[in-house]
Parts: sequence; C-alpha cells; structure tokens
Amino acid sequence: MFLEAFDAHADSLFRHACFRLSDRERARDLTQDTFLKAWDYLEGGGEIQNIKSFLYRILHNLIVDEYRKKSSGSLDELLEDEAVAPAIEALMSEGSARDTEERIDERALVEKIRSFIPELPEDYRVAVTLRFIDDFSIGEIAKTTGVSENVVSVRIHRGIAKLRTLCQI
Repeated sequence: MFLEAFDAHADSLFRHACFRLSDRERARDLTQDTFLKAWDYLEGGGEIQNIKSFLYRILHNLIVDEYRKKSSGSLDELLEDEAVAPAIEALMSEGSARDTEERIDERALVEKIRSFIPELPEDYRVAVTLRFIDDFSIGEIAKTTGVSENVVSVRIHRGIAKLRTLCQI
C-alpha cells in the first residue's frame, strides 16, 4: 500500500511543494519528509482512510512550518525558471498556425494568472493551488486543510475574484 501511494502521489506532492515554496531542493526534502511522517504514523499503528488527503495534509503542515521558519522567498523564481522556448516549439509542431496562436495566447494567459498567484493571501493561494494546479475536489481540499467545504468554496471564489482583479480580466 505504501509503495503504491508513493508511486501515485510523489510527483504531484513534489510539484505542489515546488509551486508553494519556489525552492526545488526544499520541496524535494519536504516531499521526502511527508512520506517519512506517513510511514512513522503507519508503523505506530495509525490508520489512514484517504492516503492522498493524508499525504497532502502532512505536506501542507510541513510547508506552513517552513513559512514560519523562513517567511521570505517567492514563487516568482520558480515561474521564471520555466522554459518557454521549448513549449512554444512543441506548440508550433502541433496543428495549424491559428491553433498554434490560440494555444500560445492561452498559455500566455495561464502564465499571467500564475504569476499573480503568489500575491494572493495564503488561504486563497492554498485553495486555488490545490484546486486548479493539483486538481483536488472541494471535499479533498477541505480534508487536507481541515476546514469545511463551504469555507474552501468561499476561498476559491474569493481567490479567483482577486486574480481577476490583479489580471484585469
């Protein structure tokens, strides 16, 4: 069970940590710590109902602890590290010029929106990231963050509204 959980969720946990921390090495460390804590919990006789939510909850708590230790840093560095040229070349090789232009425009809009995510308040940023980057359901976000589904929905709605204002969409 544990190895299956690692195979199924390690990459997405790492991406989530990278996105939230903007430090690939620290994200890797926290992802490993997440699995170590889960292993310790299981070895101690604990039972896990939903492994995905449990792992994200552990990672969320580790990231919060990380923010408390070091409040500096930004996601902008991670966003700037993304290679745009290979992505555009890949887009160019798929389909017509009009389709390519639409995909480039769409990607530019997504990048613009992603660049504003670090400016969101922490609660909104977490909810929006889990929903749209990690593809969690409202219920999974609620379990992961320890708040009600209604609170999650409100945070997502307000986060989107704030992003619209920031992007002037």
